Amino acid sequence: MCGRFEGKTTMIRAALLGAAFLLLYSAGREVSAQELPESVVRMIEQLCGDGEGDAEELTEYFETLMARPLDLGRADRETLESCPLFTPFMVVSLLEYRQEYGPVASEAELALVDGFGQAAVDMLRPFVTFGAEGKAPGRRRLSGKLTLRSRWDRKREDEAVEGMPVPLLVKFRMEAAGKFGAGFTLESDAGERGFPDFYSVYVSAHDLRLSRDGRYRLAAAVLGDYSLRFGQGLVLWNGFSMSGLSSVSSVVRRAQGVRPYASTDENDYFHGAGVTVAFPEGVEASVFYSCNRQDAKVEGGYFVSKPEDGLHDSEALRLARDALGETVLGANVAWTGTWLGLGLTAAAYKYDRMDGRRRSYYNSHLRYDGWWGNASVDFLLSLRGVRVFGEAALDRDLHAAVIAGAVLPLSDKVEASAVYRYYSKDYIATHAGAYCRSNVNNEHGVSAAVRWAASSDAVVSSAVEYTHFPYARFGVREASDAVKAWLDCDWRVSGPHSLYFKAGSTFDWGRDTRLFRLRADYRYVPESGVESSTRIEGCWSGGPGMLFYQQAAYRSPSGKFRCSIRATLFWTHGWDSRIYSYEGDVPGSFSSMAYYGKGAGLYVLFTYKPVRWFNVSFKGSASKYADSGRDRLGVRVQITVPF
Repeated sequence: MCGRFEGKTTMIRAALLGAAFLLLYSAGREVSAQELPESVVRMIEQLCGDGEGDAEELTEYFETLMARPLDLGRADRETLESCPLFTPFMVVSLLEYRQEYGPVASEAELALVDGFGQAAVDMLRPFVTFGAEGKAPGRRRLSGKLTLRSRWDRKREDEAVEGMPVPLLVKFRMEAAGKFGAGFTLESDAGERGFPDFYSVYVSAHDLRLSRDGRYRLAAAVLGDYSLRFGQGLVLWNGFSMSGLSSVSSVVRRAQGVRPYASTDENDYFHGAGVTVAFPEGVEASVFYSCNRQDAKVEGGYFVSKPEDGLHDSEALRLARDALGETVLGANVAWTGTWLGLGLTAAAYKYDRMDGRRRSYYNSHLRYDGWWGNASVDFLLSLRGVRVFGEAALDRDLHAAVIAGAVLPLSDKVEASAVYRYYSKDYIATHAGAYCRSNVNNEHGVSAAVRWAASSDAVVSSAVEYTHFPYARFGVREASDAVKAWLDCDWRVSGPHSLYFKAGSTFDWGRDTRLFRLRADYRYVPESGVESSTRIEGCWSGGPGMLFYQQAAYRSPSGKFRCSIRATLFWTHGWDSRIYSYEGDVPGSFSSMAYYGKGAGLYVLFTYKPVRWFNVSFKGSASKYADSGRDRLGVRVQITVPF
């Protein structure tokens, strides 16, 4: 259950926490914890380094995949296509290889399959197995992680803290026997009264037989807090998605159904229960019910605003805590065949207060009271690496939203994708999360991307997106257009040496903005010893800007100790020419800083793992601005206990 401690949910919370610990002590033996490989960390940086996407949740996704690796001898097309590490050509090649020669038995054999190679095998190694005989000996019946994290940020003298002096986070996740899971998150921000101010708990199960012959299965069940991801996201999709311009093949989404909630966002979740049952002939049915509380400022019985940052460090924000209730219920029915998948999704929801938010030129048509809802139909066709997908949805007042696209492997080295979207200006879907530029309404657009594996060590990618806004939007009082495009090259020069280049531009005629970027990175990453990373980026938006950093890191041969230090210089014309820069952080946490103005930054990061089941990390950071009073100084400490 998600919420804040106020006494009324104590018994339910205690029961779920008890169930979580019961699973922990009854599941069996330990498992060796693993860290994400450098190649995956770099992927997360590229996907989320521009301030888009949830890097922390993406990290948890890959950690879960490590705990529940894919068996390449048995994984079907749907399972392989749902993993973002496989390109369409890799999926087709692996399936055809298995059909002709039988299951792949080793990493060496996988490297010989068309479309893979040694670099791909190195990236996949922590996330796959090769049948019962190929499983790594460290993977057993139980895996999990307990994380404790806190930080301190220097406050100005007029910002006295009355509540918690520092923020505190406690997070626990575990899986047992490959079938059961449990977890909880306890969190308070600085200035909030008591710990925890926010909590989240769940217990889950998946892939359990409901009949002797296994034709009926409990595909997934979550009690507590969960996420819903169906179709392409026009009705229900909360949490992260890898779709977008950042990846060619990931523009198509694979519905993930009911999943445990893994984020610390205090408002974007479902609270109750969700179940998916698998029937014969590829049919799955999901039902869910949610009744949660959200932050809202209330005046005269109406909610007039919805704070979304989860902070309750002032009296006004404490009064807004849990002031708005929402009920959500719905269902999804999906059928998956050999090459075609179909889905139907329906959801209904309502707030327990009337909407009193101020109406303006850009949002007066996006209001509802009482019950609201959406329904959609989606499809996904997969045929020899070609994926064609789409979803069409209606809201209660029959306003429409449509998205459709295709991913095409043009050869073993080239793949391309194209996506079209039409979102009516009046379409309302509170829990939608489909691919968009700003919101799942008031957008018509098309995007195209291409990826070329020029060699086993070099990949060139490019994309362009056009968006038309047919109605006024925030800050723009009339119809307008925008274009975004980029070209990048990721090149492993030799051994530990690699280069990355990216050029991009964004034009928004409604906001009268023109942004150009040019970036170059160099990395030296040996298996152990001293690492080096250099980046220089220039931009232009109303004026010139630049960012330069130099980073050095050391990893001990035993892997027990790692430290890094980075110095950054930046100078930009203002917020419109801000430059995002990924920063290393404590394990499981990523920072993407937005640099603007003039100044310098410095951080140091230490991670020490004296024994397999204990990891301690420390980060100190500082920024000095020459043109404002936004100087910052911070310290972050984390203890991780993997098992």
